[in-house]
Amino acid sequence: MSARSTSTTPTPAGNPAHDIARIAVVVVIAVVAATAVWLGTRGDDGAADRDGGTAAGTSGESAGDSSGGSAGGSGSEQLAPGSAAAAPVAGVTLPTGSTQTDGYATGFPYTDLGAVSLQVELARAQVGFDYDQAATVAQLYSDPTDQAVFEQRSHDAVALRRQQAGVPAEGQVPAPASYAVTPMAYTLEELDTDYYVGNLLSYVTLTSVDGDARDGLYAGTQLVRWVADPDADNGGDWKVVEGSTADLENLIAQGQPKAVAPETKQFEDAGWIMLDPTSGASSAEAGESP
Repeated sequence: MSARSTSTTPTPAGNPAHDIARIAVVVVIAVVAATAVWLGTRGDDGAADRDGGTAAGTSGESAGDSSGGSAGGSGSEQLAPGSAAAAPVAGVTLPTGSTQTDGYATGFPYTDLGAVSLQVELARAQVGFDYDQAATVAQLYSDPTDQAVFEQRSHDAVALRRQQAGVPAEGQVPAPASYAVTPMAYTLEELDTDYYVGNLLSYVTLTSVDGDARDGLYAGTQLVRWVADPDADNGGDWKVVEGSTADLENLIAQGQPKAVAPETKQFEDAGWIMLDPTSGASSAEAGESP
């Protein structure tokens, strides 16, 4: 991925911006600890970055039917359409969280679409150049046992965004530097009871301190699990998890959907399901720099 765009529309299929795909980091992308390969999908050349990059990914075909199909069994209610053809023309409407914590939506419903809502809220909230904000979001939306890992990744992601935007590594962010991410589509596959792999396709824009705006598409992969909590109103909530080495190696081997533009054959072939852009509004302002 080498082309760059200054347009206000997503990068055309087959030509996503390399720098943006590196910057558009959903910081809780699962990683295989044994090999330090980040699990995620970039554009045409989604080669794995084994040197510690934060947006490296794996290329390949979509992992089976990852468009909302269920592996069966009991657990969270299945509401997600089984394919793009079964989805509403305007896109899937996501449920919102029933509560708020530190200004961020929480308390997502115990359904498969609740798991997607978590991922969308996370993508919208984990923006900007603020280390403290990134750490707060990582703590809030990750399984308690994995929080330290995700906090470190969030810190590294903010550092990378600052570098790519020409922003100082620490301190205030000069205008007009900004970063924005808008989730557009998803796929969802049930791995086990209350345990999903979700892919999220987002449109991202980075504006540097020099006022140069660059746009692109980014596809991020996360593992999401229902974490029971007897003190919560819902009896628990969806959280992103690091996942086992076996799970991650299997997903890498299968491959995940690539970042491709909507209304293209590649988009359809990848199994992406469009989201209703008016649903699941985040409580955090996407793209707002600190």
